[in-house]
Amino acid sequence: MGWTISENRLSMLINMLMLVSGVACAIVSTIYILVVVLPVYYFHGYIQGYYSILDYRLYYIVDQQPVSMQHTDYIRHVSLSFTVLSLTILSLSILSIVLSRGRATLAAGLAFGCSSALILLYGLFNGYIYRAMELDLARFRSLLGDIITMRTTAGNITFTGVRLEQAGVLGLALNNWIMLMLIAIAVVASYASILLVSMRLPKHILRHSAWYGSIGQGLVYTMTAVLVLSSLASIFSYYPSSLVIVPQPPPATLEQSQYTYTCTDLARTSRGALTNTDFEEYPISGWTNYGGNWELSTGGGFKGNALRGRDNNRGVGASSQYYWNTRIDGYTSLWVSVKVRAETIDGRKGIGLLNAGRNRLYEISVSNGLATIRKYDGSWVSIGSSLVSGYSATRWYTLVLYYNVTAARVSFRLWVYDDTGTLVSTLSASDVGRTRFTPAYAGVTINAPPASWFRFDDFIISTVDPRIIMFTGFYTGMRVKVWDNLGNLVSSETTTATSFTLDVTRDIVVGTGVDGRIAVEYPDAYLCGTLTVPSTDAILGGDTYTLTTASISVSLGSNKTSASLTLKISGTTRFNTTARVLQISTSQILYARLILDSASALPTLNLNIWIEGATSSTSIIIKDGVPIADSTSLVQLNLGAGNSISISGYFTATGQLATLNLKLKLCTVSNEAGVCIYYPIVLSVNS
Repeated sequence: MGWTISENRLSMLINMLMLVSGVACAIVSTIYILVVVLPVYYFHGYIQGYYSILDYRLYYIVDQQPVSMQHTDYIRHVSLSFTVLSLTILSLSILSIVLSRGRATLAAGLAFGCSSALILLYGLFNGYIYRAMELDLARFRSLLGDIITMRTTAGNITFTGVRLEQAGVLGLALNNWIMLMLIAIAVVASYASILLVSMRLPKHILRHSAWYGSIGQGLVYTMTAVLVLSSLASIFSYYPSSLVIVPQPPPATLEQSQYTYTCTDLARTSRGALTNTDFEEYPISGWTNYGGNWELSTGGGFKGNALRGRDNNRGVGASSQYYWNTRIDGYTSLWVSVKVRAETIDGRKGIGLLNAGRNRLYEISVSNGLATIRKYDGSWVSIGSSLVSGYSATRWYTLVLYYNVTAARVSFRLWVYDDTGTLVSTLSASDVGRTRFTPAYAGVTINAPPASWFRFDDFIISTVDPRIIMFTGFYTGMRVKVWDNLGNLVSSETTTATSFTLDVTRDIVVGTGVDGRIAVEYPDAYLCGTLTVPSTDAILGGDTYTLTTASISVSLGSNKTSASLTLKISGTTRFNTTARVLQISTSQILYARLILDSASALPTLNLNIWIEGATSSTSIIIKDGVPIADSTSLVQLNLGAGNSISISGYFTATGQLATLNLKLKLCTVSNEAGVCIYYPIVLSVNS
C-alpha cells in the first residue's frame, strides 16, 4: 500500500514537470513563430510599410523596377529553417503534454528534446537573424526624424519624417530575462522529469527483460540523444574584428566654369541706312522709274530675287533709271552701294544720282572692263575711270560709292568688288564744273543697247560705310558670326579689342534683306548668345551692335559636391543666352543625369538645361514657366574636367527671377544599377 502511494505521487510529480516543461516550450516556440510570420517593425511617415523576417527581401528601385539584394536570400533560408524548427518544437511540446499521463517515458523524452532544442532556437534568433536584421535596418535609421520640404509655385510643402515602430511580439522575443527564464524552466523541468522517469526504470527492467524493452522507448531515447547532441553542437563563435575608415575624396567635384559671365543682350544701337532693298519684289514701294523696262527676276539675284531691267533710251541722257523717290539733297555726303551684272550682252550698269529737276545725272557704272564716273548735263562728260581686274560681264560686282559735296566740288570715291568680296578696282574723281549738283535722288541706271538685260541686287543708301558692321562691349578673344536668313555664314571675326568691325562687303544687305541672326561665342568658340532678327527687319552694313554681359556668381560647397549659382540671362525673345555654368571634374568613369527637383519659375521663363560629357544629354525643358521635361538623359562623363552643365534660354521680360533646385545624379554603372550619389545645385536665374 505504501509503495503504491509513493509511486502515485512520483507519477503526479513527473506529470506536473512534463506539463510545466511542455507549456514553457510551447510558449517560447509560439513567440518565435509569431516573430517570424508577423511584421516586426512598422514604418510611418514618408516611408510607409513594414519589416517581416519570413518574407525577408530588400530592394532598390532602378527606372521604377525593383532590384533584389541577393544576400537576403540566405537570411530568408535561415528564417525558413528557424520557422520549421519552431513549428516542430511547438508540435512536439503539445504532443508531450498529451502523452504525459499515458506514456510518461515517451512524453518525458519529447519534453527533454524540445527544451534542449530551445537553446538552439534562442542562439539562432539572437546570434544571427536579429543581427542581420539590425544591420539592414541601419540603412533606414539615418532617415528617422528627417523632414523633407518641397518648394512649389504654391509654396513650401513639408513632409513629416520617418518613424519606426517596433511590434510587441518582437519586444517580447528580445526580452532576454523572460525568454531565458522560460527556457530555463523548460530545461530544468524536462531534465527533472527524465531523472524521475529513470528512477522507475529498474523496476520495469526487473519486470521485463532489458533485452526485450519497448521499441517505442528505444526510439524515445534515440530522439532524446539526437536533440541533446544537436543542442550541444549549436555553438556560436564570435571573432573580434576592427574597421578602419579612411576618408576618400569624392569621385566628382563641381568647378566654376572657365568664363564667369553670360551674354544677356546684343542690341542694335545705331543704323546708318536711309533706305535699303534686296529687290525681292517688284514694284518696290516708294520707288519710281524714269525710262527703261523693269521687272522681277525670280531667283536671279545674288541671293533670292533681283531687279531686272533694260534701257529704252527714255531716261536722262537717253539712258534709263529706277530710283528711290525720296529726296536726299539735304545730305552733303552719303554712301551708296548696289550689286550689278549683265545677263549676256554688256553695257553700262550701276548707280545713278539725279538732280532735283531730274535732267542731270551722275552715272557710276562698270562695263567692258572699266569702272567709270560720268555726268550728263545736256551731253555726257567723263569724270574718271579705272580698270576692273579679271572683269566678266555676267559676274556679280558690288559698287560702293562715297560722295561729298562742297562749295567748290563734288568728290567721288568708288570701290568695286567681285562676287567673292575681292577688291578689283578703285577710283577717285571730282566734278568742279559749273554744272555740278548736289544729288537729290539715288537709284540704278542702265545705258546700253535695248536688247541687253541687266540685274541689280543689294541696294543701300547710308550715312556711314555700309561695308562693315560695328560691334562694341566685347571681351578680347570673343567671336562674332553673322548668318543670313538662308542659313549661310556671311562673315565672322575674332575680337582683338572691346570694339571692332566685321566686313560684310560681299553681302551688304544680308541674305534676302529679311531676318538673319548674329551669334556671339566665348573665346573657346562655345556659344554665348544668339540674336535673331525678326522678318520685319534686316541685318545691314553700317549697323552698330552693343553686347551686354553679366557676371556669374558661384558658391561651391566645402567638398565641391554642391553648388549655388546666380546668373543673368536675356530678358527678350530676340536674344537667347547660352552658357556653360558649371564644370564637372571626375576621377573615375561616371554616368550623370540632371534632375529638376523643384522650381519657383515665372511664366516668362523659357530655359533648357543639359549635361555635356562624352556626348550631350537631352535637356530639362521649361517653357513659359512650366517644366516640360524634368530630367536629362544619362550620359557618360569624360575623365578629368571635360564636362559641363549648360543652359540656354531667356525671359520674355526684364526684371524677372526664378529659382531652380536641381540634383546631379552620378552613378558608377550605365544602367544606374550601381552606386549612385546626388549633388544638390541651386540655380537662381534673373533678367
